[in-house]
Amino acid sequence: MNIKDIIILGAGASKADKAPLQKELFMEFFERQTSKEKAETSSKEKTQEKKEQERKIINFFKDFWGINRNNYQKVEFPTFEECLGVLDLAYLRRESFKGYTEEDIEEVRNALKFLVGKILNEKLREKRTHHEKLVKRLEKEGKLKQTAFISLNYDILIDNCLMRPGFHPDYGIAFANSKRPNKNKSVLLLKIHGSLNWLYCPTCNQMKLILKKEKKGAVVTNKGAAEAFYESKKCQVCDTPMKPVIVPPTFYKEMSNPFIQEIFLKADKVLREAERIYICGYSFPDADMHIKYLFKRAEIFRGETPEIFVINKPKDGSNQQKEKEGENTEKKQFMRFFKNKKKVHYTGLAFEEFSERGF
Repeated sequence: MNIKDIIILGAGASKADKAPLQKELFMEFFERQTSKEKAETSSKEKTQEKKEQERKIINFFKDFWGINRNNYQKVEFPTFEECLGVLDLAYLRRESFKGYTEEDIEEVRNALKFLVGKILNEKLREKRTHHEKLVKRLEKEGKLKQTAFISLNYDILIDNCLMRPGFHPDYGIAFANSKRPNKNKSVLLLKIHGSLNWLYCPTCNQMKLILKKEKKGAVVTNKGAAEAFYESKKCQVCDTPMKPVIVPPTFYKEMSNPFIQEIFLKADKVLREAERIYICGYSFPDADMHIKYLFKRAEIFRGETPEIFVINKPKDGSNQQKEKEGENTEKKQFMRFFKNKKKVHYTGLAFEEFSERGF
């Protein structure tokens, strides 16, 4: 494996292609619930399972946060870390809340994961402009095969872009329904937090990759995989209900899935060996200590700080003062973490700019 460059894709990179940020998912959900036109259209397609998932989410926001369809536009939503954090801690401690049993808590946790998959699935169909530009630029420059991607997102924007003539993504793990990719034609894509197009059977201990055949060949798609969040899909081998594979954004990250562990170890390896690391649309949040852990392991193993380029400037510049304050705070977070501050380059570029012309 001759990996020289690593591109890390955070939520800001997907935001460039119209994906909602975590803090926007809740607002998006309530807007869809209160839209009569969308509700009438979607009600024809909704299964009882989907309706039940949505009901659990609505009740959770009312009971825990005092948010409902009448006041959601006037209040500030809790963060995803806060919502899932209180539920995860109760789950880990085997405790419950008044009116919410342990079983209820587990159901709400799953419903919130469903929320992520459902909205990303609906928002990101065919929208991958800047990811496409990035991959095409790297291919034109002859750098694609020497580049590995580490995606911290569940969406498959980058996955679809890597399904191109002469290339395809190598997720670093084996799938029961798909052959291991040809090393000469593959681009390493490590998704530490899981992906919308993966399903896991806890009985067979196997992963399934969701594929959709199109005229141009086999193309990875959200459709089908995202539905697994709210529609039961059973393993074809043992008939066990399969589970979607995502590690939700919370302080108490559950990373016991053996395939996620394998991906984590491969990310550890490539980070130690790469010459340059480009961090795109990622603000180094405190909840992601496992990512900081990988960076620090790589830095200590190498004996020096790798060349790090931070690409995380919002493109719109709508609130320059607030944007500047956030940039300074974020820059301090990166600078204080790494030993050699001169190796950390805060570029001032947006992901859109980096995709088109690089650094």
